[in-house]
Amino acid sequence: MAQVRCEVFEGLRRSESVAKVVNWRGRNHFIRVEHDFLSDEPGGTFLPVGIVHVDPKTKAVLVELPHEAETGANRLWVRQDQPDEPIEAYT
Repeated sequence: MAQVRCEVFEGLRRSESVAKVVNWRGRNHFIRVEHDFLSDEPGGTFLPVGIVHVDPKTKAVLVELPHEAETGANRLWVRQDQPDEPIEAYT
């Protein structure tokens, strides 16, 4: 499964975290998840997502979140450097 880089904040419970994912335009989207759902890798912390599409022109990546973010978004366009693998792996 693909993963997207995120920033992590403390959740309401000890087992919960809030992941912040920044979209293509720089808007922050927050999603509450169980802390062990996130992956701590050498390159940062990652949230599992589904890859829906890669725009061939801009190389932006459309990802599907595991559930609705606090902004109401279920899918986000993110920059090509946010997924954990090069976008060529998804095209």
